[in-house]
Amino acid sequence: MPDFLYLNSGQMMKLDEKVIEEIEKIVVGCNAELFDIKYFFSGKTAILRIFADTPNRITLDECSEISRKVSDYLDEIDFSNGAYTLEVSSPGITRVLESVKDFERVIGKDVSVRYKDDDKKSRKKVGVLKSASAEKLVFEDGEEVKFGAILNGKLTINI
Repeated sequence: MPDFLYLNSGQMMKLDEKVIEEIEKIVVGCNAELFDIKYFFSGKTAILRIFADTPNRITLDECSEISRKVSDYLDEIDFSNGAYTLEVSSPGITRVLESVKDFERVIGKDVSVRYKDDDKKSRKKVGVLKSASAEKLVFEDGEEVKFGAILNGKLTINI
């Protein structure tokens, strides 16, 4: 399971694992996948932001269903001991690709990856991703990038 964190007064802190597990169960029960959770304060308002997606792009109705069910659960446990804002949305097309699972989701699509080569020089590879593992990414042109050398990755949008 990803290590979800929340931001409180500029400090990163872990969210309670039981809360994360229950939210993930709810999202999965709605036939979606949990991408990320952010819990932070904007002024005096606590905000819990949940990013979820489905294989065919999550819809507004699906986000609403997840929001209703998560809200009911959070009300039961008196989350945040008071007022908070719950937001459920897609991670978006420009989502950051970090984990092997993130890259596996975009196999067959154009991606852009920044990485350090063997000489520790920063490089960029753009192309169609053929496969992803903890060892390497393989592109359709045969080029490989060591997974441990990746600095960041994202989907490439072709218009």
